[in-house]
Amino acid sequence: MFSFDKKNAEKQAFVDKARSEREKRELQRVKQKEEQKHAQAVNVIQTAYKKHYQRKKDIKHLRELWDNDVLFSDDSGSNSTFSLSSTEILDYSYLMFAFFNPSNDEKDLSRFSYLCKMILSTTTPSISAKSQAQETSPTVVPFHSLLLNERYRVLMLKIMKKILWQCVICVVGFLHETKTSNSSKTLYLSGPELRLLIYFLDPKNYIVKGTIASYSSIWNQQLILLHDYLIHQGFYKQIGYGIMLRVNFILSLQSRAAKAELLNDDKKLLKSSQLWLMACLRCSLFPLGLSNKVDMTLNNLQSLEKSQSNVQDRSVNIINNFISYILTTPCLLLCFDQTCLEMFKTYNIPSRTIYTMCTPDRAVKILQMITGNDTIFLAGNIVELMSRIDIISLPSNNIFNITFHNFIESIISLLQHCQKFVSTKQSNTHYQYHPIFTWYSGTTDPNIPTSHFNRLISQLEYLWQKPFLLRSFNHVLNFKFDSQFDDNNNLDSSNTSSSSQNKKFTDKKSSLNSSQITLLAVDTQDVCRLYLMLSKLLNMQKHDIMMNLTFIPRLVPALWQFMTCLGPKGRMKIFLSETVIKEPEKEPLIGILELFCESCGILLLTIDDDELYEMQTTFSIERDLKPMATFFNKFCFALLSNSPPDGNPPAIFESARRVLLQLHSRDTRRVFTDSDHTWLLIKDPKKSLPLSLANFFKKSSIVNSNNLGTSFLERIRNNDPISVKILNLLPHTIPFETRLDIFREFLQTNSDWSDIVIKIRRDHVLDDGYKQLGRLTATQIKGQIRVMFVNETGVDEIGVDQGGPFKEFITQLIAEAFDPKCGLFAVTPDGSLYPNPHSAHTKLPLYTFLGRMIARAMKEKILLDSQFAEFFLSKISGRAVFLEDLIGWNNELWKNLIFLKRYEGNVEDLGLYFVVDEEVNGRIISKELRAGGSHMAVTNYNRIQYIYLMADYKLNKQIKEQTEAFISGFVFEQNSSA
Repeated sequence: MFSFDKKNAEKQAFVDKARSEREKRELQRVKQKEEQKHAQAVNVIQTAYKKHYQRKKDIKHLRELWDNDVLFSDDSGSNSTFSLSSTEILDYSYLMFAFFNPSNDEKDLSRFSYLCKMILSTTTPSISAKSQAQETSPTVVPFHSLLLNERYRVLMLKIMKKILWQCVICVVGFLHETKTSNSSKTLYLSGPELRLLIYFLDPKNYIVKGTIASYSSIWNQQLILLHDYLIHQGFYKQIGYGIMLRVNFILSLQSRAAKAELLNDDKKLLKSSQLWLMACLRCSLFPLGLSNKVDMTLNNLQSLEKSQSNVQDRSVNIINNFISYILTTPCLLLCFDQTCLEMFKTYNIPSRTIYTMCTPDRAVKILQMITGNDTIFLAGNIVELMSRIDIISLPSNNIFNITFHNFIESIISLLQHCQKFVSTKQSNTHYQYHPIFTWYSGTTDPNIPTSHFNRLISQLEYLWQKPFLLRSFNHVLNFKFDSQFDDNNNLDSSNTSSSSQNKKFTDKKSSLNSSQITLLAVDTQDVCRLYLMLSKLLNMQKHDIMMNLTFIPRLVPALWQFMTCLGPKGRMKIFLSETVIKEPEKEPLIGILELFCESCGILLLTIDDDELYEMQTTFSIERDLKPMATFFNKFCFALLSNSPPDGNPPAIFESARRVLLQLHSRDTRRVFTDSDHTWLLIKDPKKSLPLSLANFFKKSSIVNSNNLGTSFLERIRNNDPISVKILNLLPHTIPFETRLDIFREFLQTNSDWSDIVIKIRRDHVLDDGYKQLGRLTATQIKGQIRVMFVNETGVDEIGVDQGGPFKEFITQLIAEAFDPKCGLFAVTPDGSLYPNPHSAHTKLPLYTFLGRMIARAMKEKILLDSQFAEFFLSKISGRAVFLEDLIGWNNELWKNLIFLKRYEGNVEDLGLYFVVDEEVNGRIISKELRAGGSHMAVTNYNRIQYIYLMADYKLNKQIKEQTEAFISGFVFEQNSSA
């Protein structure tokens, strides 16, 4: 047994020893392998370093060789003379690009400039070079002529591509001498790179005269290849960036020059910048000129259909690049002089741009490449360009082949694209504040200064100036309306038979060319769409746009008369059709009606009673106002009836309702309609109505008994949302007695809310009432208010409030608040009350509290001994405020404004400006009625705007905050009582 154990131990020792030796051998093998890898890595690194060192040494040697051969040095100036041939320059160009690397050696940029000078010497040799050339050789062969030599053509084309692209990079950037300095970078403005770029991109320099003129086609082919290469590399994007930098610089210098005279150095910089801009614009236009030339050449060859297609695609691509990167430069056209404008005319840029932007297939390619900022600046440049060529005066067959309608369409397409990036409210997508769009979702460029947006607005203002507006609506203003058919505009058919009306309208249509009206409608629809888009996108300019539109003489009444002739039946029935009422935004002509509503809502506020009722200079009562009242009453009612129960009516409803309420207010003050017959639509509130009020205007034969529902009164009691909307927004369509019954039922509604007990000191009624009731929520204030008075000695007065103390509290509170000594309200000459326009901003909560107390007094049927001014009552009730509302409040101002309105002489002689003077705390303060009003004189043309703005300021803006606070409290109390 022991011998067996001994053998096993020896065997185990042998195995362990073998394993140990094997592991040592493995470790030694791994170590040897790692040493081999390390040695190989060292060899690779050493080899790479040697190669790098050798290459660096070779490149250094190449640079030295190049410098020595071409006689380049740091002192090489503009007076250097060159005697090298074009083939030698080609060799040295090839050699240069073997070592050219400005990031490693900035002198390479100087060497490149020197190379450009050498190349230019073959095209424009100096005087000394000319004399040498005459002695040594009879002619100097231009460098680019090597493109005609088959031996050099391939290499020459390759080298010229590199040279031209490097020229583009140098030209658009900064001077390389300042890159290492601590001073600010200096823009590149002139040099051999720019001269070379201009020369070798200009097709005129690729024309061969004499017996070898056939070479011109070969040269043109090579030039096209050069152009295409640059465009593919991003030529227009680079040039566009450089133009933007120079435009910013030019505009900044011009702004400084407007304030003070520039220094001589700055004047030179301004001139150089303008020359650079002109030169680079030429470079960007050369491919367009060549493509146009090739288009005309190939179009004459009917057999080259495929070539024509390719050429056409190339031409479209070039103009798309030009528009996307050049014309989108902010305020580019503001830096143009007459020479630049003539260049644009020569290359037919106006018509090519307009045609591209009004062609959907082409425009969409551009719009996909640009942001909202680019788009609006492109619109500004196009507008500026059209104003420079005076598009208003251009005949239909002008040399630019531009139609006014196409220009309108192109601007619309741009504004429509802008809408994708714009919102009136801040959101997760629209979170960037924009100087003109409010909230913006696109990318912003930090290189665009804020001042550019003001310049942009000055460009776009051309669209809403009087001359352009007159041209835009010329067809409407000259529309021939046959007065013998005025009676057909009456929308109410109850007085005459349907057949009689149809016959009359047929006669009317026979006197008008229906196809012509259709064409006019298309033009009018686009023009109205343009101004609606402008007013929505440029919210801060909306007021000026609408004011200028409104006060174009005869425009608003002409629009109304034009609309009455639209559609197969006329008389505005196209806008009352079921499809339009359900989805008005899908009706193309709805823009005409919407713009009319916006303008008419302003115009009606400026028409005084004499002008409206007696002279009828703007609107005829029988021909215009009566049909207008009938239409808008039905139109607004139909829109509201078809609106979703839990949503808002269409966007046009608000502007249409504004006109409707103004007409109703006028008729209430002085009747011009058939009164109840015109306004009352729900004549019997207890009569069963259609299940859906959307069927309200359908004939009774269509709505059978199975489709009838409850009465309007029952629907109100059941809180039907559509009926409640009609009651709130169009109350005049319901009989007054019905509204009174609804109001009484509303007041008699019982609520199980807790009572509110307050203590009021008799000598501090307003303060104590506001402190205890002013901050209560809608739920808390629903209960009955019980008042306990505290006398002058601080003792509670004995008694239980059964209504008397509360009535006394309300009466005393209102009397104290409405006392002019309190400062919250002022009085008119006839003793009526209105909010004090000079009350402190901190007192706005008091107005809200008083609005609540007035509404509570109405609920409790407490009669108050206070009388509000007529215009203030109109605001509370939601009615429009007119010019006549100045009567009784400020009679002197009323008389002055009417005098101005009727003045037959030169209004400028009166020395008025768009400012208003006010006395505040014993000081006279002047406020502008519009931006720049202190420098804007009142003229015969803009006096109606002045009258509107003055009345609007006095009646609306001056007490806007106080009125809004009061109404918010009044409405709050009404809602809390529901």
